[in-house]
Amino acid sequence: MSAPDDNIYRVTVDLNTKAVDIICFGLEGVDTSVCRRYMDINETPQWIREKLAVLTMMDDKPPTEEVDGVGRRIDTNTFWVFRNE
Repeated sequence: MSAPDDNIYRVTVDLNTKAVDIICFGLEGVDTSVCRRYMDINETPQWIREKLAVLTMMDDKPPTEEVDGVGRRIDTNTFWVFRNE
């Protein structure tokens, strides 16, 4: 079961600087307050960190698999995170 289109966040982790960029997809029902650049993963919201912990265990080679209710790892440092609310 996939998340609705308006509950997807693209999370990109810069492997050199450790900065995290979060971009929201959709206009309705998305918490845009989390969509910005964070200087460290520990500055991101707890729910993002929890979902990234699961997704980092997934293979980053295409085709990647969706984790129901969590998201999908797109490549080494890019993730789609679902917000289930």
